[in-house]
Amino acid sequence: MTLKQSILIGLVGACLMFAGDMTLYYSRDDYDSKDTINSITAIMKQVAVKRLYIGGIIGPIGAFIYCIGLYHMVLACREPHETMGRIVYLINALGLMLGGAYHIQCAYLGLLSRHESQGAFDEFFKFLKFQAIITFGIMAIGNVALSAMILFGVTLFPRFLVLLTPVVLILVTPLVGKLPKGPHMIIRGGWLNIIYIIYYVSLFICQILE
Repeated sequence: MTLKQSILIGLVGACLMFAGDMTLYYSRDDYDSKDTINSITAIMKQVAVKRLYIGGIIGPIGAFIYCIGLYHMVLACREPHETMGRIVYLINALGLMLGGAYHIQCAYLGLLSRHESQGAFDEFFKFLKFQAIITFGIMAIGNVALSAMILFGVTLFPRFLVLLTPVVLILVTPLVGKLPKGPHMIIRGGWLNIIYIIYYVSLFICQILE
């Protein structure tokens, strides 16, 4: 597998996960980003059950494709730093595997909310929040390490691309949250995957221009 192929596979994984998000909770009525979970749960409570099934299952599939694409971290490493690249790759791969599991479990928010077992819903919601801490914590560590590799010239990528890495783009989230109804649902609702789409597109453009 070449570096360019790995980047393209990563882009496919990012697009697939974005599609999974939109399948789960896209709504023309948008959602309240100040109360994201409850607002999105209310949307998923109203959508078709089959849509939740499909949207949920996309998560692990997308995560699998993501992990193949993430191998660009190893392929892009300069020769003396391949071991570092493998370690950073494994951290990021673990984070995205947990992210795929988190994604599929989000479907339960819509499924369980249709029933009157509030105790079961609350217990599941407590676990989901615990899982989110672990998942996004590991992803943050992996993304910080990736950004550091690019910034300090460990990879073949130009250093300015650090500005388009996920850990930097996530800082734009408050601005994205101010988008008007419509674009807000799509861009803010899928922002965690859109930042990866932007990242992979920037890598691919750099590969073409070389």
